[in-house]
Amino acid sequence: METVGLIITVGLSALVLWLCRSFCFSFHHFSKYITMQFFSLPVIFSFVLASSSVVTSSPTNLRPRLLSILSNSEATNIIPNKFLVVYNKNASDEQVQTHQTSIKTALKKRSLSTRGDDGRILSTGISSYSIQGWRAMALEADDAMILDIAGCPEVNYVEADTVVQTSALVQQTNAPLGLERVSHKDVSTDGYVFDNSAGSGITVYIVDTGIRTTHSEFAGRATFGINTVNKIDTDENGHGSHVAGTVAGATFGVAKNASLVAVKVLDAKGAGSNTGLVDGLSFVNDDVTAKKRTGKAVVNMSVGGDLSRGVNSAVAALTKNGVIVVVAAGNENVDAARSSPASAESAITVGAIDAANDTRASFSNFGAAVDIFAPGVGVQSVGINSDTAVKTLSGTSMACPHVAGLAAYLMNLEGLTDPTAVSTRILELGKESGATVSNPGKGTVNAFIANNGSGK
Repeated sequence: METVGLIITVGLSALVLWLCRSFCFSFHHFSKYITMQFFSLPVIFSFVLASSSVVTSSPTNLRPRLLSILSNSEATNIIPNKFLVVYNKNASDEQVQTHQTSIKTALKKRSLSTRGDDGRILSTGISSYSIQGWRAMALEADDAMILDIAGCPEVNYVEADTVVQTSALVQQTNAPLGLERVSHKDVSTDGYVFDNSAGSGITVYIVDTGIRTTHSEFAGRATFGINTVNKIDTDENGHGSHVAGTVAGATFGVAKNASLVAVKVLDAKGAGSNTGLVDGLSFVNDDVTAKKRTGKAVVNMSVGGDLSRGVNSAVAALTKNGVIVVVAAGNENVDAARSSPASAESAITVGAIDAANDTRASFSNFGAAVDIFAPGVGVQSVGINSDTAVKTLSGTSMACPHVAGLAAYLMNLEGLTDPTAVSTRILELGKESGATVSNPGKGTVNAFIANNGSGK
């Protein structure tokens, strides 16, 4: 009987290994769920773990090991148990799909009562993204599971999900008109000078808190796209609507004829996550492709968070699809290279000036990552209390849409379609105006002010 029992034990163990074989997501988790649910023999469980390619650890050792495999282990605003998994470029679509299928299966096997570090029950689903050959997925997992995933050959890197949010805002009165500054070589009060094509035929995606699409400033040119943060599709915060007004508002906008799409990734408090941000960028990519807007689309991201390799690579992938991405430098008065998406190389990163004297705003980030400056102090634009509401805000969040609007404006006026051509042209016009930023900050190379080339 002992011999028969041993044969059965080994046979069942082999069956478990065979079932797990196709999953790089290692035996440490998937086999554990199978053995615990279908077998009661302790020797089987021991055999599986001994045969696993993953070295098991006691819970007390998992946290240091987890930090060692995260690409953003120094992030300060980590969301517990949420991760972004980015795949290798050379992994085939079939390999990625197989890997994700194995993860889904393992998550379904996981106890529905499994809780994360913050006591919250972990989700059993995943979100997958594909932007011009860049593939990734987001999921909730405990340390041991994500360690296993990180060891898979299909996986390039894993990073912890982190908080992304609007830049800190300051409301001011008696605001100077930033539009005047982007159409004049010098500080001026002569009004905004522009070509009446004003971005016609260009779509600007506002990746933010949403847009009050019914506001009179938009005259039907603003529509809802996607909501990745909650179930309320309207702008609960006001930040996104203000930004949209600077891009394309009838009164406050740089590109007054451009179309707007709300990509809501931040909530009423102006906060969201990197995975939600990536979800929004994935939507933009798909929407641009489906509606044939390649070379006719701009993204405005007046948001920021910890340095993220995942977010920066998603931005790079979107740029490959002919989408111009404009991002805020951030409001911490530090080097913009320390945050994302400000540090994304393929994006146009915008610092803020006070349009009254062309001095870098005291809050504006700086450094080599900053490509251009624009008005960001006391900017008047759309409010959300009514369809005619007006609000005044300050921040690089307000500078960024001046340049996103300028990109849309130039794309129509000069027939520009390539992201590199657009960013190069914006820098050229800034240099040609001769206007430079006072006290641009350490390491800032491009201390020029955005200009629409009106010649004024």
